[in-house]
Amino acid sequence: MTGRFPIRRIAGAVAALAVAAALAACSSPGSSGAAASGDGALGLVKPGRLTVCTGDSPPNIYYDENNELTGVEIDMANAFADNLGLKTELAEYAFAGLIPALQANQCDVIMGSLYIKPEREEIANFVPYLYSGTGVGVSKENPEGVTGVDDSLCGLKVVAITGATGGNGAEELSKKCEADGEKALNLTLVDEGTAAVQQVITGQQDAFIDTSEIMDFYHRESDGALVMAGEPVGKIKIGAATLKGNTALNEALDAAMQQIVDDGDYAALLEKWGVQSADITAGE
Repeated sequence: MTGRFPIRRIAGAVAALAVAAALAACSSPGSSGAAASGDGALGLVKPGRLTVCTGDSPPNIYYDENNELTGVEIDMANAFADNLGLKTELAEYAFAGLIPALQANQCDVIMGSLYIKPEREEIANFVPYLYSGTGVGVSKENPEGVTGVDDSLCGLKVVAITGATGGNGAEELSKKCEADGEKALNLTLVDEGTAAVQQVITGQQDAFIDTSEIMDFYHRESDGALVMAGEPVGKIKIGAATLKGNTALNEALDAAMQQIVDDGDYAALLEKWGVQSADITAGE
């Protein structure tokens, strides 16, 4: 997959179009977890299945050589489903369409690199499972001399993903630039990281703001054509989001997370994907 940037146009925002792909999570009637009392109590969209709203968000979620979604969050979804005695079904959306899809009962849970933020907690309950940070990616030449997520971006052409925290952070930084007497960011929003990276590498944009994990991933995938400038900022939790009204599923997923941690499966997943620094249990 090195050096390739497949473009996948996914429906945006509220009208996002789901492309459901059933991925078996090989569960058995004897699996530990909340399903022992019947999955009907969990308020699932489809009996026997954990339907997960997700999307292309490398490196946590991305397309493999078989054009199927893979990554640490997909493995986490499968681990949750297996623990609950369910199978996994993925419903794919653009990032901005994840929460609207959950609200429209198109899925049971969002697992798509969704930061846990106060405004989102008004809509959903979360089970934290990863840490993340915000970083800025530039071409390896870095002609504008970007030093990080700071005032070196003032007046530059910056690209971010629609609805993602990086885009919101870019808007806040732009306001700060203006307040300090500098030029605002010239911000462009796109639906996917692959498009953002291509625009930076080809010189259409000066920088790309998103998670530090994405910057690390595309640095590898682009053979070093994209690099992260400076250090990541704003460490924050990522979690599995369920509707406020479905407390039973939230509690079941929380118990499943604890079981995965206790069994050592969580640590093994982080090691498999090389994201040990995202360990949500570190320091606990």
